[in-house]
Amino acid sequence: MLFVTEQKFINISHPRKLLSLIQDYELKFRPDSPITQKAMESLGQDRYHFRRKNKFELHYHFDIHKLPYTETDLQKAYLNYLRELIMDYQNLFDNRKRIKADFERRKREEDELRGYKWPEPALTRRVINPSVEYFTLDQRLQFIEEERNKEQKINDCFAKEAIRQELDRRLKLQENQQREEKRLASRKETFENLKKKAALENKKVNEKLQTHQQKVREQLENDFLNSKSIQKKMEDKELTIQQQRTKMISEIASRNRKLEDKINHFKDDFGNRLMEDLVRKQHALELSMNKRQKTAEQMEKNRLEKQQYFEQKLSNINLKIKQEREEKEYQLFNKVGQKLSKTEKLLEEHEQLLLKMSQAKKNEHQSRFSKQRERYKQSEEKQQEKIEEWDEKLKSIQDRIEKFQTKKSEEWKSFKEQRIQNQKEHLELIQFIKKKKEDKHQKQQLESLNKDQNKFKKRKDEQEYIRTYLTISKQKFQQITQTQKGELVNLQYSSPLELLNKLKDLEDEEAFADIQQKYKQIVKVPEKQPVE
Repeated sequence: MLFVTEQKFINISHPRKLLSLIQDYELKFRPDSPITQKAMESLGQDRYHFRRKNKFELHYHFDIHKLPYTETDLQKAYLNYLRELIMDYQNLFDNRKRIKADFERRKREEDELRGYKWPEPALTRRVINPSVEYFTLDQRLQFIEEERNKEQKINDCFAKEAIRQELDRRLKLQENQQREEKRLASRKETFENLKKKAALENKKVNEKLQTHQQKVREQLENDFLNSKSIQKKMEDKELTIQQQRTKMISEIASRNRKLEDKINHFKDDFGNRLMEDLVRKQHALELSMNKRQKTAEQMEKNRLEKQQYFEQKLSNINLKIKQEREEKEYQLFNKVGQKLSKTEKLLEEHEQLLLKMSQAKKNEHQSRFSKQRERYKQSEEKQQEKIEEWDEKLKSIQDRIEKFQTKKSEEWKSFKEQRIQNQKEHLELIQFIKKKKEDKHQKQQLESLNKDQNKFKKRKDEQEYIRTYLTISKQKFQQITQTQKGELVNLQYSSPLELLNKLKDLEDEEAFADIQQKYKQIVKVPEKQPVE
């Protein structure tokens, strides 16, 4: 909810109260304003106190909503809040004016329906403040020329900056080109030195290659001779190996025959042994299976016995629980019965007391009623006596009133006749005075209308002249600006001498001398054609 739309600001009777509340707001959120400094002096506090508080509250607001913020964000939030405050403040007073006008209109309609007439609003004549100065035609034209000159100066400043930027750009380009030329020259020198070094190194490498190739050829010839001698030795070795292999094969065959005979003899003995082992193992398995069956039967019997034992225990526990519950319930019922009997006795005693109290109250009421009846009869008798006395007094008063009314009616008729005559004379005088005033007022209005018409014609002629002057000056200014824009567009394609000449027309001699010394070194002429 905004500052002015809160409930406490709606029911304000006077705008001064609202201004005081706004000052309190500005103390919190705008401590640097001159309005708040007076209030701070009265409070005896510095602006730093309110500034710290303001920053803390704004930081706290941003931290709660988890928003990224900087000092610019804080300032923007503060300005937006002030704009909304001012808009709401204006809307509030506009609504109040509208409500006041509606209220007056309704009141006027109600009064007219009742028969009352409101006075018509007085036509107030517009008074010209003599303190206000009206400019003459020459002053207005001078003002227009000054404004055009200011605009022309602004355009000249833009043109100066554009020309300087172009000259700076060309200086930088020229410096960059010179640097590139120096770099290229240094690169050429380095490349030539590198070529010379490479040629010397290539000669050394070729000499080394030739010596190495001769050494390799000699080594290959020696290796070829050695390989022939080695090949002969290898052939001799292969022959000896083949002879040894044939001997080994014959020996292995004789050994294998002997082993086959032994294996056949061993197989017969091994088969008989295996059959005996199988018979023994089968007998042992049968014995173990019988034992397992017996143990399983015993386990089932033990399990059944344990189950019966636990079931008996559970039944005993349930019986004990039931017995305890029955005992507790019996005790509770006994206690409740005793309490109920006591309460019944108390109720009977209470009813007897109530009957006694009711009888006593009835007797008291009857005695009081009888006494009041007697008093009422006595008061009625006294009132009748007083009424008879008052009737006699009223008759005497009515006779006196009738006599007084007859006298007053005669006096009032004579007074009315005199008053009517006086009013007629007074109305005739007022009408005569009104006619004189109306004639004077009409003459003054005609004179003022003639003066206003003459002034209006003069002002109209002056305005037309000023408009024509403005259009002509505007067209000239637009032509000048277009030419300047065209020159600024083609700055890239103009020579440095032309640029310096343009600057010479725009700037002073002292400033131009400094600029000329700075941009003397520019020699390059643009290669591209200018834009038309």
